[in-house]
Amino acid sequence: GGLGSDLYHVPGDDPTIFYAITDRGPNNDTVQPDKSAGTGFVVPNFTPLILKLKVSGTTVTVLDTIAIKTKDGVGVTGLPNIKGYDAVPTDVAGITNSALYNLAGQDSEGLVKTNDGFWIVDEYAPSLTNLAANGVVKTRYLPVGWGADPKNYKAVKSIPGIYLKRKANRGFEALAMSPDGRTLYVGLQSPLLNPTKAVGDASLATRILRFDIGSKSFTGEFVFGFEKVSIVDATATKNSDLKLSAMVALDSDTLLIQERTDNSFLLSTFKIVESANILGSKWDLAATSPSLESYTGAGTNAEIDALIALSAKKVVFKSSSIPSMPKKIEGLAVLDANHIMVINDNDFNFAYNTTKMVVENGTTKSSLLTIKLPVALPSYPEGSIAKYGKRCSKDGLISGDLTCK
Repeated sequence: GGLGSDLYHVPGDDPTIFYAITDRGPNNDTVQPDKSAGTGFVVPNFTPLILKLKVSGTTVTVLDTIAIKTKDGVGVTGLPNIKGYDAVPTDVAGITNSALYNLAGQDSEGLVKTNDGFWIVDEYAPSLTNLAANGVVKTRYLPVGWGADPKNYKAVKSIPGIYLKRKANRGFEALAMSPDGRTLYVGLQSPLLNPTKAVGDASLATRILRFDIGSKSFTGEFVFGFEKVSIVDATATKNSDLKLSAMVALDSDTLLIQERTDNSFLLSTFKIVESANILGSKWDLAATSPSLESYTGAGTNAEIDALIALSAKKVVFKSSSIPSMPKKIEGLAVLDANHIMVINDNDFNFAYNTTKMVVENGTTKSSLLTIKLPVALPSYPEGSIAKYGKRCSKDGLISGDLTCK
């Protein structure tokens, strides 16, 4: 288990082939001797993995496993980076020590595959990382002012410094690549704690960054407005339960975005409009008051309402329409205009028995589900690549007046 932190299908590839990624590894909530909270690492030397999967009918086969590692061939591990900035790591019993920090560590989430490697995002820094095909870290992009200088990989601090206000372990969660392979979109899981934790926890506004692969630079930032938490999950009452968890670029300027709690999720289309680009604006300054994150829904800030309206967000699927849907769906792939595939994160299917002080098997399986949407998507990656002269994986797929052959 544990392979469901994201799911990616290469447009034009064999329709049975997918790529999945694990997160930082099995962990449990712990209580430290001073009664403060900690995160217990069951296998501290676990390193995140990319898995190549073949999904044929109800059979899933792991074709390849790629460890994420530094240039010296050592696994990056899933350990947090900086003491005092990241959440406190402990052993399973709640005892921390300096060996449980690693500047190369990644709590990996979003994943896309390119012709020569992969891009991933992580929740710690938060960061965007370019990997070689064998999983070696080529470059990790970090926020301006991130408080360390690693030696075993190339670090570029170019993400707006405001992202240092990310909620611990709620950094970058979602990643999408435009069908032409030129642009990445990076989704922040939860609103920044800007200016305070109370403001961030109540917020309904998170952020999406745009990255140009050719120039290796961030070129845009856009506001994603969450729905009311009761609309996403009828059992939830706290805005802080909401997470932006997965994205797919349907074409060059349309994203399909998943917002969720641990129980249920919505999928919405979201337009990238240049007039809504806030990169380098006052919204990236900590001094701005009220902050972007002070937004708690329609009518609470007219400027942010206007930015959100430009995205023309439209809900196209509710997971509650399928009663048997697993919890913690975190990965999303689009197969065609009418079908998607999702995967759950089963947290490595374990439970820590605090009485016996041992790790035991859990009961939640990793599941991949193909879903037929109630209404066709406005575009989809397989169809969009026809515009760039690329082959599609199946004959007869149609995008506008183009047929993929």
